[in-house]
Amino acid sequence: MKRWFVCGILLTLSACSSTPTQYHTLSTDMGSAAAPVVTASIKSVGVGPITLPTLLDREGMVIRNDATTLEVSDTHLWGGQLEDEFQRTLAQHLQSRLPATRVQTVPWELSQTPQYQVVVKLDQFDGTPGGKAWLRGVWQLQAGNDGKILATESVMLTRQTPEAGVTGLVKAQSGLLADLANQITRGLVAF
Repeated sequence: MKRWFVCGILLTLSACSSTPTQYHTLSTDMGSAAAPVVTASIKSVGVGPITLPTLLDREGMVIRNDATTLEVSDTHLWGGQLEDEFQRTLAQHLQSRLPATRVQTVPWELSQTPQYQVVVKLDQFDGTPGGKAWLRGVWQLQAGNDGKILATESVMLTRQTPEAGVTGLVKAQSGLLADLANQITRGLVAF
């Protein structure tokens, strides 16, 4: 009986962590100071779907230790689903660059089908605290009415983290979304 009591106490103590869990969210506040504002006549843009690799599709943040070693943190978690965070933040960035355009995210009503749709497929969205953050993948511009692919662009962006620690990494990742929004905005204007 004594042994079970001691085991119970040890299990309880091991479940308690001295490191508190921190939740992070992507932000539009860490954007590019020179974000282009476009007045072209684009009626509406839909953002999504956003496709993540299985590696990133989790609650814990993926932190890169070096070129071949990754860590999934149990103390630094995304405040929501990373796919939703990414989509929401990218849509906000696009809305700030296209103020006269209705920017919406998937899903939308059939009657609200946008003029253009931006689809993003990520291969990498991670980084090293106190180092760099990376965003790599492709984005496609599609016609909203029939899904015809109008443009496909590869993207490989990096940003230096503005401060040490995971918070600095999240700020750099937020900045990468601003850079991606700038690239997409230039692509939209070309049509």
